[in-house]
Amino acid sequence: MKRSSYYYLKIKTAWSSGNLWQKSRIFLTTMIRRFFEVSIGYMRLSKADRCLNIKGGFTDHRQEEYHQQSNPEHLRRIVSAYKAAKLVQGQAALPFEIRGLWAELISINFKKLIVALENENLDELSCILENIFREPCTIGIGGYDDYRRYRKPFGGLYIKYVWSKYRDFLCSIDFNMEKIDFPHVGNPTGSLIKGKVISGETLRHAYHAFEMNMLLNDTPQANIVEIGGGMGGQAYQTLHMNEQISKYIVFDIPEVAAISSYFLLSSFPNKKVRLFGEGLISADASEEYDVAVFPHFSINQLSDSSVDLFYNSCSFSEMDGDTSKEYLSIIQRVCCKYFMHDNHDNVFELKNPDGSISLNVIGSKLTPDPTLFKRVFKKPRVHGLPEDWSFIGFEYLYERISKKIDYKKDSI
Repeated sequence: MKRSSYYYLKIKTAWSSGNLWQKSRIFLTTMIRRFFEVSIGYMRLSKADRCLNIKGGFTDHRQEEYHQQSNPEHLRRIVSAYKAAKLVQGQAALPFEIRGLWAELISINFKKLIVALENENLDELSCILENIFREPCTIGIGGYDDYRRYRKPFGGLYIKYVWSKYRDFLCSIDFNMEKIDFPHVGNPTGSLIKGKVISGETLRHAYHAFEMNMLLNDTPQANIVEIGGGMGGQAYQTLHMNEQISKYIVFDIPEVAAISSYFLLSSFPNKKVRLFGEGLISADASEEYDVAVFPHFSINQLSDSSVDLFYNSCSFSEMDGDTSKEYLSIIQRVCCKYFMHDNHDNVFELKNPDGSISLNVIGSKLTPDPTLFKRVFKKPRVHGLPEDWSFIGFEYLYERISKKIDYKKDSI
């Protein structure tokens, strides 16, 4: 899609949802602030950080010998899982209807991917997924954003500044940078470090993977559920760092689940990956898989007290409020140890196509029942991009203190 067409659709959607003026004001202010933050931040970088090899990281890797090509069997499984999910999606409970910001993103950015999936066009699907980090359907989930920034004026300065800042965050928790890793899947972008393409998102995921693994250090064969797994980068870093993790389950909307399914199938050839329709949706130890990717609406099939850690990053507060409340009620039923998330405190009000209004629930209001969970911490969100200045965000960790389940969902 041409950028002019993309921006036209964004403006049209913002107009119909009634928040064009608000978005325009934030956009213009952000452009000005971002320029000054990046410029000053870049000038303060060390000589080594200014010389990061991002040119090598952003070159087209598809012709290189280590480029991971699509496995036709993986593509067939992804198409089958996607079509099975779409068949059931219309019958899902109302709170799981895709509304608000994510309905807008899908309508604008996912058309090419959806057509390939629906038509079972494996050749076209292969072309998209082998280049997925540079495709518009990964806007907002950790892919296309950096690729787009790199091609803009001062884009190189921006990427080096953010990358160095995220690297410093990671080093501040005594992480050994020699252990950083990322697979050659999907034509990734970032800094070329010892033959590996490492993005800022990879550094952010490694930071949170380190946190999660520390929490579960005394829990052998632990399992993790991530709600809104995006590209699958968080799952990769967590599993790469900790072989004791028994299961990592990702729940996401079917279109995004198709992307993370491809990434995780390609990245973990020696692990058993389960997709929707290939077996039970269960975190129980008896289930024979290591990684699973399921559609968002199927999360309510998880059994009580069966998940050690729930994780969400930056999507609860972008959902329709009824949806995030439903997720919270499921977490309260299913989580037996930790609930960890980071989300912003900005209120969104979007008009849906049917005329109804979609309101989000801000991060600080998404609190589990205090008789079931205690809050371990609430702290300012560590990883913020220059354009995130208008989003006040926090990181939260809650720990289970009671197995009793006696609450009213509507009281959230």
